[in-house]
Amino acid sequence: MPTKASAPGKVILLGEHAAVYGNPVLVASVNLRTYASVSRRSDDRFTLTNHSTGVNGLSFSLSDLHRMKKDWGTVLTAECIEKTFNKVGEQAGLDIELSSEIPVSSGLGSSASASSALSLAISKELGFELELQEVAELAWGIENIVHGKSSGVDPFGVTFGGVIRYKEGSFERVELIKCPEITVGNTGIRADTGVAVRDVMMLKKKYPEFFEHYLEAMLHIVDYGQKYLEEGDMQRLGDVMNINHGLLSAIGVSSPELEKLVWAARKVSPGSKLCGSGRGGIMIALGDAEKEIKEAGGIVIKTELCDEGVRLEG
Repeated sequence: MPTKASAPGKVILLGEHAAVYGNPVLVASVNLRTYASVSRRSDDRFTLTNHSTGVNGLSFSLSDLHRMKKDWGTVLTAECIEKTFNKVGEQAGLDIELSSEIPVSSGLGSSASASSALSLAISKELGFELELQEVAELAWGIENIVHGKSSGVDPFGVTFGGVIRYKEGSFERVELIKCPEITVGNTGIRADTGVAVRDVMMLKKKYPEFFEHYLEAMLHIVDYGQKYLEEGDMQRLGDVMNINHGLLSAIGVSSPELEKLVWAARKVSPGSKLCGSGRGGIMIALGDAEKEIKEAGGIVIKTELCDEGVRLEG
């Protein structure tokens, strides 16, 4: 029997892009999951089927990993195999299958979810029991390769689950009086996280003093947002989300398509903002803004916040 594991997606409630520079961020897992199935083989070969990236029955060996790292459809799996083998100190041929409910390159953490689920499944199939911290760190290392530079927020968010305040490899859980309802709208534009992160880095180098104040403002946003989230004050949380979006737009990571959905949602929502790396992908709104987002041309992704992170299945 294969070992099966799954991990959720995530939304960043407040603080994206600032987390790369050591700022805290509020992240929440959502009940869209990536599923990884891993079976040990009797030989040293591998097969890969990844429904999200259009890879079907690819056969390869360990010596092919270097080549696979250059291909968008296989880089994550190649990095995951190599890093997990190095972590547990054992190698074996494997049959791997990945499937996901999470749209790729949308801002919902699809790569972190796949990395977390696959790392757990591979290690368990080889007979090793990794702690959640170890799974999160493995997924973080994979994200650093796939996206160029990762703050670690996505891997930790999907591995531990729930709502957390994350900063530089550590986190604290945020206790909620009530779980906010959210609506997720997708522009349908595939976002390139690595490009967006690099562009913001270039802006930071060009205007270092401005960015100092920008990061300070983002810290206050996360602090206020956490307070209102814990108090269950959705109106004020919405205000903070709106300010957060304005700052993200100011550093160039919004887009006309995102702006259209964000402002449409605000007709009925106390707060809405882009979510993730920006330049496409998704936005989130507090409450039910499904009708408004659809009328503005967005694709509504049905999901809600959840408490459970990565887990073994079956």
